[in-house]
Amino acid sequence: MNKPRKSWPVRPRQAKLAAVGAGALLIVGFAFGPAAVGAAAPPVYPAAEVHKPSPIPDRMILIPTTTPATSQRVSWRAQATADTAQAEFLEAPRALGQVAPAAGAVKTVRALASTPVNTTLGYASTYHTAELTGLKPGTRYTYRVGDGTNWSAWTDFTTAASGFEPFSFIYYGDAQNYIDSAVPRVFRQAFADRPQAKMIVNAGDLIDSANSEEQWGQWFKAGGFIDGQVNNVSIPGNHEYSGGLSAFWRPQFPYPDNGPGNAELKQTAYTLDYQGVRFIGLDTNHQSNAALMAAQTSWLEGLLKDNPNKWTVVTFHHPVYSTTGTRNNPNVRSQWAPLFEKYGVDLVLQGHDHSYGRGNQVAARKSTTVHNGVAYVVSVSGGKMYALNGGENWTGNGAEVRSTSENTQLYQLIDVAGDSITFEARYANGEHHDGFVVRKNAKGERTVNDLRTAENTVGEQVTVDKTTVRRLEQVRVSAYGYDPGEQVTVWWRDQDDASNGGGRPGGRNGTLIGEVKADELGRVQQTISVPAGVTSGHTYEVYLESEHQKITSPAVKVTQ
Repeated sequence: MNKPRKSWPVRPRQAKLAAVGAGALLIVGFAFGPAAVGAAAPPVYPAAEVHKPSPIPDRMILIPTTTPATSQRVSWRAQATADTAQAEFLEAPRALGQVAPAAGAVKTVRALASTPVNTTLGYASTYHTAELTGLKPGTRYTYRVGDGTNWSAWTDFTTAASGFEPFSFIYYGDAQNYIDSAVPRVFRQAFADRPQAKMIVNAGDLIDSANSEEQWGQWFKAGGFIDGQVNNVSIPGNHEYSGGLSAFWRPQFPYPDNGPGNAELKQTAYTLDYQGVRFIGLDTNHQSNAALMAAQTSWLEGLLKDNPNKWTVVTFHHPVYSTTGTRNNPNVRSQWAPLFEKYGVDLVLQGHDHSYGRGNQVAARKSTTVHNGVAYVVSVSGGKMYALNGGENWTGNGAEVRSTSENTQLYQLIDVAGDSITFEARYANGEHHDGFVVRKNAKGERTVNDLRTAENTVGEQVTVDKTTVRRLEQVRVSAYGYDPGEQVTVWWRDQDDASNGGGRPGGRNGTLIGEVKADELGRVQQTISVPAGVTSGHTYEVYLESEHQKITSPAVKVTQ
């Protein structure tokens, strides 16, 4: 057994010297520590130095193509010429470094474009775009970009599946402000929660000043390595415009050029299909331009009408229903919202209002916790906040806001499955704020279900088609919010006795009617007969009991 090593003995003179030394250190610490803190602050490191480009690539970001199963775009910034900018890629090996790839495994492609952008910091930033083609669906690849000598790190991504496969993506509202301080923790926490995410959706106002090299540099630093391995779907907000679209937009974000066809909308309105989801980006910065709005409206309807995908997600900046101040976007609401409802868009993801709001049209409401319409969401990821307005823009236009939050930074995690989409909004510290599940069947019917809580799974949530009945009369009962296939027990009970254990006869819950299973959308729709043993003049209720819910109907009075 190894014994602890004994310390060397300390002689008296050494002990004195040690004591003197310790005292000197203590004096130095007290004498110079506070003085240093109180001294003049060091100068701010110049932004021109912080964000200065070099031959080493930075600001790498994955840009989806219209064929994401077999091709991938990447853009980056570097001091490189058009004839040297390039990318190398290969199927992701088990090791690199001393382990050289097999002969012929690495493919090289020249940059499609190299575009210099004059910046506010006194130099040009040159952005390069390369497209990797001939890829295999659902396959992990490794790539790097550079000039043939100066390279980025090797970075991995995985191509889309050729057909539907479940996947996750992340959605952010406005970053815009405090991009270098408050935003990075949001981006990092979101990625920590969904490291398998295939897509990041930004609903505009990524930065505050459209042509600020410093702010674009801060935005890319906030995302860091994440942008180089997760596809980015962004649309411009009003802060990406300043006398026109930001000079950085198209060089940084070479999105598919498949929009309405107007030059002004190139790569700001575009679409792509990814593993069973149609993503549509729209540009709301032209609300006052009738021609550009009409062009987008016509293009949008064509994409929605002829859509082979089960799920549809639309993103743009200015909300259909604003959550803050006196903001209002009537042209967006009047031209696009009817199409969203008509063609069954699942999620509308928006920004601009620097707060959180989630809701739907009132006409779509089916129960306390369920509707069957479009889910409209507004969110914010940055540190600039606006006060909520009480939902006035929602209620004044036939809608209802179901969840709100102010003075909070959020990120949204969206998980797509074959028959459902699960949506959750979390705060910057990772805590849950809001969530819902969209379910859709083969007929295209849909329910949107709030995530369950102890409070929203009890109470009066069952609907009946009659509230005055006779013995043995038929009553249509409807309820929502179940898991598909969930077993539900149906009771008929006297309201006067329910609080004391149930009606008579039939036990504590009243008279047992039977058991049913919720359908694939979590609905129970059943016709029942009023029991023969009811008492004339008494008031009853239908009570539905299951693993997840204990809910009742309104009062039903028996006349005879």
